[in-house]
Amino acid sequence: MKIAAFDLETSDLKALMGRIFCCSFMPIIAGKESKPYTFNLLDKKYKGASPIDDSKLCEAIRDELEKYNMIVGWNSKLFDLPLLNARLAKRGKRLCKPQFHADMMWYAGGSSLRIGSRKLVNVQKYFNLSETKTEISWDQWQLVASGDTKAMGEVVHHCEQDVKVLSEAYWCLLPNVSTIHR
Repeated sequence: MKIAAFDLETSDLKALMGRIFCCSFMPIIAGKESKPYTFNLLDKKYKGASPIDDSKLCEAIRDELEKYNMIVGWNSKLFDLPLLNARLAKRGKRLCKPQFHADMMWYAGGSSLRIGSRKLVNVQKYFNLSETKTEISWDQWQLVASGDTKAMGEVVHHCEQDVKVLSEAYWCLLPNVSTIHR
């Protein structure tokens, strides 16, 4: 089974005013190390009809996610996937096909574990994971929105660190997963 951790970085939490800056992917393979890779809006192959058109990037993200049998995210069922689908719908593009989807945030709190916080950074600290999340200033987000390539590099690094932490957290939380839904 092909499994990948994924994470979006966006300009806003809602598709109405926001667009997708990048998406990082990291294959999760038992007993093997893998490396993250990222699609970002400033890459020429994802340039849209205007500076705010992220439709080519959204289509590429959708198509990449569909290469996997299961996707793994953090708050991905309430944020990442719905926002991606909303951005696709805005441009009249096909939405993501239903697939097995493990949103690991739900296993860090509630009925599985009561760590005390569902934030990925706190789960990282709780399990003393080897990978660590990074911080990004609000100014960097604004620079990315204006097309700054250096700032995009920092956001891409941040996103790739997120999927590295997520893939480690996946193995810690997986024993608490009894059912995976589409």
